[in-house]
Amino acid sequence: MRNAAHGLLVGIGASALCASAASGVDLPEPVFTYCELERSEAQMSGFPGRGIEAPSNDQFSEIESIVAPTEFADCFYITGKLHKDCVWDRQPKCCLVEYSKPLQAFDSEGRSLGLVEEVLQVADVFSGEAVMNLSSLIDRTIRIGVTSVFDCFDGTLNGLFSNGLHGDLGEVRLIVDGGGVIETYDFRFEEGREALRLAYVIPSAPGELVTVTCFDSTGTKEVCYDVDFYWVQGLTPRELYCITQVGGKNYDCEATDTSLGWFDKNGNLQGGDLGFAESSEGNNVSVYPEMCVIADDLGDIRFAITGVTDDNFNGLVDEFEEPFFELLEELEYIEDTNNVTKGEGWTPGASAKTNPNDLVRLSREDFDEHPLLANPPDHTVCGCYTLKVRLNEHTDEGGDDDDDFGGGGLAARADMSGDGLVDAVDLAMLLSFWGPVQ
Repeated sequence: MRNAAHGLLVGIGASALCASAASGVDLPEPVFTYCELERSEAQMSGFPGRGIEAPSNDQFSEIESIVAPTEFADCFYITGKLHKDCVWDRQPKCCLVEYSKPLQAFDSEGRSLGLVEEVLQVADVFSGEAVMNLSSLIDRTIRIGVTSVFDCFDGTLNGLFSNGLHGDLGEVRLIVDGGGVIETYDFRFEEGREALRLAYVIPSAPGELVTVTCFDSTGTKEVCYDVDFYWVQGLTPRELYCITQVGGKNYDCEATDTSLGWFDKNGNLQGGDLGFAESSEGNNVSVYPEMCVIADDLGDIRFAITGVTDDNFNGLVDEFEEPFFELLEELEYIEDTNNVTKGEGWTPGASAKTNPNDLVRLSREDFDEHPLLANPPDHTVCGCYTLKVRLNEHTDEGGDDDDDFGGGGLAARADMSGDGLVDAVDLAMLLSFWGPVQ
């Protein structure tokens, strides 16, 4: 077993051949499988915005190159994954409260009132971060409350504002820095009623200065809008190849519903209906897509895989992307294209985990005013896939090989423009994108 061009080549040694032959066991043919480049765990972790940008194949401009070994150019496999990415979530309004150690309280007649906590200080902020500098108590502890700024007005920390819930949603990040130790805690407001109480023991003498910071700009939300672009090289020029999804499960252990698209060297979706294939349902069983296309005059094929609702391969549900782009243009988050080309300036696959600078982040006011469009309308498909790339040889009888179940004959596949005719337009497209026939 060895790595080959980022792929996996599985072979069998001579001793294994002899042993298998003696036992009468049929040997599997060696197989070449290319694995999509992994996203580094280091790049996917840590404080958002502080990691190193990971390599991406989410756009045609960042297409991932595969060089098929000569001995496997007629049939090999590609394994990959439509990853879960993260977009910025709404920002809650953070409030910090410092409490004293609980003390026994008594009324004027000496009757016990139970334990009470004195509020020592409050720090709140409507955006950015709230900061408190405090000294640890005699028992080297600090006692902190974290909640929405609306929960702090009445002096109690109970998740309520006036006669109702505080209503804030999103994530805050609490960082406690004291005694040479930094503690980090992420806390989410899921229902608009949450309030958090924490106690820390500082590993130093009483009175040690402690800084507590509450960030309200770190929250993220998972989305599924990954798209993978591949550039396969080393194939036989001007020959027909079929790309077939032969397996793949999503996070619910169901078939990963995908679409395949064929692209020319300029990044244009190519071949009409024959350059596009998507998953379908048959007898309540998911049918994986297959797309049969032609290698260009250099033996290259460029294609992409995405979720079934994303026919233009930008990671979004086609039905809802236009109002989303219109909103981003209206709010001046992306370039206003005068309704000619929607989405100019939109970056597919941007993630708070890897490339946060490319990720649109709406303000708190925009979240509140446009809750249905606050996050990208992602195609929702996350999961693994295995693709088979194989030469589809033309037989002497004039048909395609028996393994071709993609539908359509060679004449239909020559309809590059997808207009139902094979004419000079298709010839011009062939010459333009694949070079002259020799």
